[in-house]
Amino acid sequence: MDQNNKRTHRIVLFALFASLTVVMTLLFHFPIPYGQGYLNIGDAVVLLAALVMGPAAGFWVGSIGSALADMIAGYAMYMPFTFVVKGLEGLLAGWLYSKTKKLSISLIIPVIWMPVGYLLTDWFLYGLAAAIAAFPMNLLQGIVGAVTAIILYRTIGPIFKSKFQL
Repeated sequence: MDQNNKRTHRIVLFALFASLTVVMTLLFHFPIPYGQGYLNIGDAVVLLAALVMGPAAGFWVGSIGSALADMIAGYAMYMPFTFVVKGLEGLLAGWLYSKTKKLSISLIIPVIWMPVGYLLTDWFLYGLAAAIAAFPMNLLQGIVGAVTAIILYRTIGPIFKSKFQL
């Protein structure tokens, strides 16, 4: 595959993963009790993109896909925070996996980062009590996303890597 085709494939996959992040975020969308956000499984797609395509894809898929989902779901006040929190979640996962090649180790820090990022966000937006109340659900979301990403990566990751020569 020549360089232009490879670049085109990567851009299409970025867009596919970002779109799938929006869909999975909105399709499985449960408001967090006592908080202002919502529980979803969009993290699984962000983490899968990071594992399959690397840290840059993880960042852009997490940033763009998750921020768009916030906008569509009516949580526009979260968009700039989500752009950073989910982008760094994907970036960390992709970078750690590229260095260690170990799925579980690569996802521990991103799974901790995401709820901490939203703890800081909710503290800024709504106060410490609301931030603390939402933290366990955000942590659960990260764990479910990581477990789902591991299952998906073991199932379809090799197909992506061989088919698209990533």
